[in-house]
Parts: sequence; C-alpha cells; structure tokens
Amino acid sequence: MTTLRASVAVLALAVCAGAFGAKRADAQQADVALVYRLLQGGDMRVIRPPQPEPGTQAHVGDRLRNLDKVTTSGSTRAALRFTDDGSILRLNPNSSVVLTSGNENGVVVRTLRLEAGELWTRVNRHQGITLRVNTPAGVAAVKGTEFVVRVDHDGTTTVITLEGVVEFFNQGGRVDVPAGTKVTAADSSSAPRAQPATPQELQQAQGARGDEGGSVQGTWIEVRLRDANGQTRTLMLQVPADAVRNVLEGRP
Repeated sequence: MTTLRASVAVLALAVCAGAFGAKRADAQQADVALVYRLLQGGDMRVIRPPQPEPGTQAHVGDRLRNLDKVTTSGSTRAALRFTDDGSILRLNPNSSVVLTSGNENGVVVRTLRLEAGELWTRVNRHQGITLRVNTPAGVAAVKGTEFVVRVDHDGTTTVITLEGVVEFFNQGGRVDVPAGTKVTAADSSSAPRAQPATPQELQQAQGARGDEGGSVQGTWIEVRLRDANGQTRTLMLQVPADAVRNVLEGRP
C-alpha cells in the first residue's frame, strides 16, 4: 500500500510539473521580447504569422511573440530586450530576424533566425535558458556572452565574439570562437575555423553594439517637492537608464 501511494504521489507531481512546464512554455511564446529602443529612422516592421509582409510598424513598448519576424529599414537601428532574463538584442539597418521560443527538456531555447543583416547581442547567464542564432551557413550557440553575427547578401556568415565563447557549427564541423576571434562560413557545408579578428573588425563589432555596451547612460528625472512652508522646490536626479527601463517593464 505504501509503495502504491508513493507511486501515485510521484505520478501526481510529474503531472503537475508537466502542467506547470506547459503553462511556462505558453507564457514564453506569448511574450518573448520587448521593443525598447527605435533609433535613427525608427522604421521597424513586425510580421506576425499569417500576416503578410511588410507587416505593421513597431513602437517602443511593443511585445514580441514566438515566430514574430522583425525587419529594420536602411536607416533604422532597433534594440529588443528578452522579457525573462533581460538579455539584449540590437538590430542594425537592413536586418531581418525571426524570434522563436521553445522548451527542450526543461531548457528554454531562444532561436534567432537571422536572414540578413547584422545583430549584436549580450546574453545574460541564466540557468535553464540558452540562445542560438541560426544563419544560412550555420548556428551560433551561447549561454552567456557578447557577440556579433552578420549575414551578407550571398549568405556568408561572420561571427565575432567580444566576450565569452560562442560555439559555431554546421554540416562542415564545429568550433569554439573565444573572445577576440571570428569565424566565417560561406555556406552550411564550409568547415568553420576560428581565427583572430583584426583590430578593425573588433572595432566595427564594438560599434555594432551601439550604446548598449560600455558605460551606463543616465536619464535625468525632475522631481518636485513641497516643503513644510508650502513652497515647491525642484530636484533633478540622474538615474541609470537600466533602472528606468526596469521600472517601465515592471522589473524589481
């Protein structure tokens, strides 16, 4: 009897865990990322299946779902923030990427299918979450790092790692790409090989991050206070931009 009760308890826990995992997966698909910056031209489009291209104009604060495709114009740079771990994705002009969120054996897998253009991303280390960038020439897989991926018009893919390590693989093989190195693959059958990035390439890659890396920007906030005598005084406070975004996004 004790063994039977134990088995039933284990089964019940498994069912509850499965239900919780399913709800979590549904939530992840319903709310994958947040549009929090549109720079320069500000023309980014969101194509949500089965919606045809060119899709609808994106606005700061828009929520992006599983399988949404976002494209930037030739004069637009955009920044997205993943809603679960705060990782940042920066899209440069003339870029197109499809966001996919799934669950593989309890691990949240974010997949960015970069069809064209260039992206920079900083992935926060978070247990149970991993990110992949799929390109025509291969896949870049990471768990916590900063890197740039570029897809040229002919499908040639270049990955430059700024921090951490990126694992790049395709039909031709698999290679680790540590900080300061790059890998270039002409197609999915080209054997990938890591090599040092030139100072110019590293500088360009750091430029692709825009103002998302390096020193923290600040935002000035005007606070009006009334003293004991009823007089109103104005106080100007400089608050880190991350703190402001956290408040706007409902983060602690």
